[in-house]
Amino acid sequence: MSASRRRLLSALLCLTLAPSVRAQDPAPAAPPASLEERLAKRAAENRHAVSFRDGAFSGPGWDLLVEAGRNASFFLVGEEHGVAEIPALVGELFRALQPAGYRRLAIEISPPMATVLDQVARGERGLERLADFFREHPPGVAFFTLSQEAELLVAARAAVAGETPVFWGLDYEVTGDRYLLDGIRRRAPAGPARAAAEALHERSSAAWKTVSETKNPAAFFSFSAPPEALDELRAAWPDPDPESALALDTIRETLAINQLFVRGRNWESNDRRARFNRRQLLRHLAEASARGESPRVLMRFGASHMVRGRNVTEVFDLGSLAAELAAAEGTEAFHLLVAGGPGTEHAVFNPVTLGYEPAPASLLASLGLSALASAELPDGFTLIDLRPLRPLVDFAQAKRADPELVRAVHGFDALLVLTGSHPSQALP
Repeated sequence: MSASRRRLLSALLCLTLAPSVRAQDPAPAAPPASLEERLAKRAAENRHAVSFRDGAFSGPGWDLLVEAGRNASFFLVGEEHGVAEIPALVGELFRALQPAGYRRLAIEISPPMATVLDQVARGERGLERLADFFREHPPGVAFFTLSQEAELLVAARAAVAGETPVFWGLDYEVTGDRYLLDGIRRRAPAGPARAAAEALHERSSAAWKTVSETKNPAAFFSFSAPPEALDELRAAWPDPDPESALALDTIRETLAINQLFVRGRNWESNDRRARFNRRQLLRHLAEASARGESPRVLMRFGASHMVRGRNVTEVFDLGSLAAELAAAEGTEAFHLLVAGGPGTEHAVFNPVTLGYEPAPASLLASLGLSALASAELPDGFTLIDLRPLRPLVDFAQAKRADPELVRAVHGFDALLVLTGSHPSQALP
């Protein structure tokens, strides 16, 4: 066979075999799973059912929470405000953890108003007395004019015997200044101190009247008055009684925090509020220690306050302090994030109408956790243990991931998704 013929046959053979050779090439590799997909898969592997029927919680997820609380000195619930099922959850947790030594419930209201509500909520008529108190002193105390929130106060107060207050208020006071200033003017000594206290109460009352008539929330005393408004009273009354001193300190800090906010100095406002909150927790713990007590504390605030590490306003808040205090004592703090389920609503305060209105639940999305919602169980609530997810968000992945997702996975120990939850309702 000639050389030219051999070359022709070789070329024809290659053309004939080429399609079959290409057909045997391996299929292109599938693209690697995204971080969100891997997190969702890991979340599905570490999910636990929580049942909520007739006001009672049960299931493997509930058991995990109770066991975690027993092993901790602080149990922190970071919530989406205005979800009706969350107060029921907190109340049941508080009762379930009583045998482990939980005696105090720290809540997102001011120290002096927490003491007041602790008294009002006591007894069989606690819910009725709370409703009467809020009607007599509008617009009430943040969140607790909602029916389910008021029920929590009554249940938690009834769960602990004794006269020592159960509620630890750790926050500033936005709406209760008239009530606090009324008590201050009654306790102030006659003379310049009484006159200065009367003037402050009149200023606070006038501000509330303006808010009621104009529906302008900027007119609230807590936002419109500067902290210097208290200077005359403090100069005339340098050594007030402890109750008045705490109320005056709370009001002054509130005014300072909100004036920073009004001036657009948001980080400074949030930082000052967080510092005030942390001081109040340390004060309560010191007073308990002086009484010979060492109570474990259930804390319930908005999610940003309860996260371990820097919160969403880039300040260190109660969640960081509780975690460090527990570590210093050789114990633990357990951080639980609770959010309304996808497609549900929560109650949102409208500062113009001074009432609550339903709005779509949005916490999961705002914290970059929408991908984890795909791991929710079809029925009931879903508890996702976030601790096994952390290796997927190491320092290298964290640089490329949603920073809010990273903050939540490392800042909370578990996520409870309340599928089918409802917005809270106002007290009748």
